Amino acid sequence: MPIANLSKLSQIHSYALRNHLMRFAAMHKNQPSQYQKNPVDLSFKDKSLEHEFRSEHAINTLSQIRTALIIAAILYALFSILDFLVMQTGHIWALLVRFLIAIPIFLLCCALTYKAYFRTRLQLLVSATIYVAGMGLAWIAIFYQDSQNGLYLTGTLLPIFWAFLYSGLRFIQAVKVSLALIVSYDILFYLADNLSQAIFVSFNFFLITSTIIGILGGYTIERYYRRDFVNRRIIDAERLKNEQLLLNILPKNIVSELKQHPGTIAKDYEQITVLFADLVEFSKLSLNHSAHQVVTILNEIFSLFDRLTDEYGLEKIKTIGDAYMVTNNVLDGSESSAKSVAEFAVAMRDALQQYNQEKNYNIQIRIGIHTGPAVAGVIGIKKFIYDVWGNTVNIASRMESTCPPNQIQLSEYTYQILKDEFDFENCGEIKLKGICDMHAYLLSNKKAEVSGL
Repeated sequence: MPIANLSKLSQIHSYALRNHLMRFAAMHKNQPSQYQKNPVDLSFKDKSLEHEFRSEHAINTLSQIRTALIIAAILYALFSILDFLVMQTGHIWALLVRFLIAIPIFLLCCALTYKAYFRTRLQLLVSATIYVAGMGLAWIAIFYQDSQNGLYLTGTLLPIFWAFLYSGLRFIQAVKVSLALIVSYDILFYLADNLSQAIFVSFNFFLITSTIIGILGGYTIERYYRRDFVNRRIIDAERLKNEQLLLNILPKNIVSELKQHPGTIAKDYEQITVLFADLVEFSKLSLNHSAHQVVTILNEIFSLFDRLTDEYGLEKIKTIGDAYMVTNNVLDGSESSAKSVAEFAVAMRDALQQYNQEKNYNIQIRIGIHTGPAVAGVIGIKKFIYDVWGNTVNIASRMESTCPPNQIQLSEYTYQILKDEFDFENCGEIKLKGICDMHAYLLSNKKAEVSGL
């Protein structure tokens, strides 16, 4: 009994996927237009792709944002210890800013991330919270006396680094928050505090330098975020192509089983329905046409049949020259599966007649069908195909070879399954080469009362 070693198939599948992934470097050099980015803010030029990235980014950074807000609240509280150690006056005001304004806002923002409305507005929510944190530190700095001002002016740099490195903000949003803080700091300290010109200039020097460092870090982080996003899309697209290739070779249920349990797959089926179809005297047509025309004709006809297999939920097994082999879904051994194959046979005969009318050809077809037990699997490691073996296949083939042109011939067993739904003509006993004589029937069409006519 032939069996298929699908472990080899798994190796071929993995090899194909590795080959796809090795093309990434070249693909990144010449990415499709949909992956092109604005070099300044890194946004994708394709608006739908940018929207997809932002949605995915929000989902991926949600837990990070919540963690960042809780850590920010804890750090804000811990710095109150420094207030008591360094500040000579203004402790109460500093505590009010920390514990009645900033920390409650951090915790409220964290709680709001659990609401669907705010999860779609995370960037705005986090930006506002960072701005409040920065302005809170600026107000605390004002409460310090002359010699301590410098220490808390330095502390106002922390929200800028936080915005770029861990807050979950996208790069361009972090830039906006940082610039808003710089402008607000300068206005606040200019109006509310008597800083010397030297301290004011030094403070702005550190603000701008910190922002530049943050921009460099944030730009690099988001560039990798977006590169990873593109890579995953390319991988998914290549994996889909790879799976489509497998689905063109193997039935869907076999592909699924291969993914879950790689290895040998060869199964016995108690009942499947096999159909063979062959174009009558197609070789004569080939004599009057070029090789390219012959292949084109075959491709057009078999493409019609392929679409019909999808329509009727059948499995195309293979083509050999101008012969076409189909079975029902191997998992479905019910009588309804034989009905689908019979309906498909009528449809493919009608489709060929329509094709002849359109192309002014006179191509005829023979169709043979039999139902019975069989074995299905994959053989070989090169140009592998899913195949079906057994006496059922042989009988279906003989039903086709002894069938009159433009007719559908069925065995006795299949006839017994379908006799109440289709009209038949009794052919009597026929001789089948290599097989004992067998009763056969010609299927004409569905019964009028069954088809609803």
